[in-house]
Amino acid sequence: MKVAIIGAGKAGLCAGRHCLKENIAFDILEQTGNLGGTWIYTDLVGCDENGVPIHTSMYKGLRTNLPNELMAFEDFPYPKQNRSYLLQEEVLDYIRSYSDKFHINPHIKYFKRVICVERQNFLWSVHYEDVKIREEKTEHYDAVIICNGHYSDPFIPDIPGVKSFLGRIIHSHEYRSPEPYNNKRVLIVGAGPSGLDISRQIANVASKVFLSHRAKSVLSVPDTFYQKCLVKEFLDNRAIFEDDTCEEIDEVLFCTGYNYNFPFLSSSCGVKIINNYVHPLYKQIISIENPTLAFIGIPLKAAPCPLFDIQVRFFLATLTGHFKLPKKEDMLKNLLEEEKRKPGAPSSKYHELGGAQGSYFDNLAEIAKIKKVPPAIQKLYLKVIRDRNLNNGFKTIDDHN
Repeated sequence: MKVAIIGAGKAGLCAGRHCLKENIAFDILEQTGNLGGTWIYTDLVGCDENGVPIHTSMYKGLRTNLPNELMAFEDFPYPKQNRSYLLQEEVLDYIRSYSDKFHINPHIKYFKRVICVERQNFLWSVHYEDVKIREEKTEHYDAVIICNGHYSDPFIPDIPGVKSFLGRIIHSHEYRSPEPYNNKRVLIVGAGPSGLDISRQIANVASKVFLSHRAKSVLSVPDTFYQKCLVKEFLDNRAIFEDDTCEEIDEVLFCTGYNYNFPFLSSSCGVKIINNYVHPLYKQIISIENPTLAFIGIPLKAAPCPLFDIQVRFFLATLTGHFKLPKKEDMLKNLLEEEKRKPGAPSSKYHELGGAQGSYFDNLAEIAKIKKVPPAIQKLYLKVIRDRNLNNGFKTIDDHN
């Protein structure tokens, strides 16, 4: 058996680590020359020197919005330190150490951009281009694990007048530093973790920062921010809001999330994206039409490394025969039942775990008869999402606390 892993970020490296543990041969196909995925910082936007679209959305001074205890693999904790919330470069160092520790790097094929994945004669044909020498090649695998992340294809809402706005508009995917906003009137759309963090950076240099969001309650933000409801329309250099107020704006920065995007999947893969809902997948992991195809990291609002870890172990358990997947009709029935229980499908809201993360982890472990994610992870996650302003350090005592 041989497995293709697409992407050498955290999820792809986790998949490689567990393949090694199970003595499964694998290649990790990475379109850049570095491991680390979205945690790599570059000043470049658009495309890199090889013409490959920039994948990372990192910006200078980024600090994690989750403590490192929720961003570590269970068997590989972060080095001891006084802070739980880390900088981008500290996370990248951790990822590199993880690859070194488990000897994953020799299995990574760098500068290999996957062009097409298709099912042919009980095998997977993976077509890729060496972006350095512009040469295409095809290799065949028994299974494919897709780990290309979902923070690289920006979503910008279609607001009337946005295309004729006189100022500059970018998405947070292209934001790198606050300096270009010096003395500007800046509208930031979206008040998620990145929107709030970027707003605070820009507020140090801009003349005004308007933060547009749909939150019902007033957010805890500096007094220098002007909080606004959602934008209804752009007109010349003005933004008109749903309460009919109007502000003159120089720059707009959308912090409005991302689209799921798998441009290399052929129709033979049997996976569709409708309203940013990826389906039909069993347990948000395995293609129901082709069960040797898996997606790692689809769920949103979750502790990333524990999520990657148990999803990878769940899928590999099907490949090794540790447990047998239900019949196709039973998996489709299960998916339909889950959609009914969780309003939001078909849309990306279906993929949000949040407080349901713990039960999702437990369900995977029970079905596949594999080791559970320690309950302490869910306890800490719930504590953190209740109070996003926590700055104190954390310490896990055991699996439960």
